[in-house]
Amino acid sequence: TLRTRTGAKRLGLGGGVALNSTLNGRIVREAGFDHVFIPPHPGDEGIALGCALYGAERLRRADANAKSCAPVPLSPYLGSHYSDEDICEALEEFEPFLTQPSFEAANDMAAVLKRVARAIEGGAVVGWFQGRGELGPRALGNRSILADPRRRDMVDRLNSRIKRRESFRPFAPSVLADRAHEVFEIDESPADASGCSPFMSITVKVREEYQSVVPAIVHFDGTARLQTLQARENP
Repeated sequence: TLRTRTGAKRLGLGGGVALNSTLNGRIVREAGFDHVFIPPHPGDEGIALGCALYGAERLRRADANAKSCAPVPLSPYLGSHYSDEDICEALEEFEPFLTQPSFEAANDMAAVLKRVARAIEGGAVVGWFQGRGELGPRALGNRSILADPRRRDMVDRLNSRIKRRESFRPFAPSVLADRAHEVFEIDESPADASGCSPFMSITVKVREEYQSVVPAIVHFDGTARLQTLQARENP
């Protein structure tokens, strides 16, 4: 195996093939590496960022004053940013097609989250928009469609009316890293390579007792393409 031939404990994957979450999951679980890193943008769009990171690291090593600086963690949220003015202009442009419910404490995030949670529980589909967009093909929480995974009909609703794609395709779950092992067949430690998937890069088995509880995120083979969330990655 590659692990045996090289003696390496860590593996990095790149290129479009690294978007194959089923293959990635098998590599993570079966190839024997302690840690497998899959960037959120492994395709061509990641080449420019890789070149920039390589150049920055070369400069850091050449600068004696910078060697003590800790590297900045890789973030997928490097896409477009829109100001409040930009958003207001967009809302005004499409105002005839929008219903904008008003509620008190609109700037209170706790109140916003409570309202959104109630809407999802009631069967609504929510478009979540915050901060900078994701660089790469996965919606990782800043430009995401949110819905209740317990509703079996949600797959057909989203695929036919919003995503407009094949009806059999399920949706990916985003879960707290320290609770993911309760629903999915992964180790309990969120830092463990077999269960850590911050960029929605691997598929894992959904525990049998939960497959009927969250059917909208379960593929035909009992797996799901998982995103594990930790506060340091997206506060």
